[in-house]
Amino acid sequence: MAIVPGMDKHLIWDFDGTIYDTYPQMARALVEALADFCCAVNEREACERMKVTLFSAVNIYAEQFGIPADTLMTAFQTHHARQTTLPMMPGLVDCLQTTATMGCRHYLFTHRDQRALAQLAADGLSGFFSDCITRADGFADKPSPQAIFYLMEKQGFAAGNAYMIGDREIDMASGRAAGVGCILFDSDGLTTGARADYRVGSLAEIPTLLLNVQP
Repeated sequence: MAIVPGMDKHLIWDFDGTIYDTYPQMARALVEALADFCCAVNEREACERMKVTLFSAVNIYAEQFGIPADTLMTAFQTHHARQTTLPMMPGLVDCLQTTATMGCRHYLFTHRDQRALAQLAADGLSGFFSDCITRADGFADKPSPQAIFYLMEKQGFAAGNAYMIGDREIDMASGRAAGVGCILFDSDGLTTGARADYRVGSLAEIPTLLLNVQP
């Protein structure tokens, strides 16, 4: 692949389902949490509902089974905390390395807490990211563009040079509201209704995509 040194592109990454393949684990944790209340659901269905948001999935099941939503969320968090290893998406390191060599800068925008930063550090990925936004920073959740506007102002880049990369419609909606390009990462074919400028099925496609959209 031809490399373009100094490419002025800024990539804002989602965490769950984008750089880490966490949805199968999270779905399993939600299924286990519901089992604590003697409620049975299909793991694939739980995963599909989480692809909207975790909070909407918890609220749907809480209403369906008559469980207080905060009680179910606490049970989910208990089971999810036992999943100590979060698997990286295939091709993540190569994608980050290649795009960094091309001159791209990387940022994280996630609804997760500080565990996301700890996971990046544990996997030796922290150095790829110029800045990270987590729930601890207090910005409005996606689809709000608030955190993206903050990154643009703090890091000094324009919307026309930036892309939001995520696996859900709320990621794309956040990017659209901020005026940045939107790259939908749909590795499992479960994200059918999202509006994006570009759609990829693997992280390996992203460097080529960025080269092809150069002016």
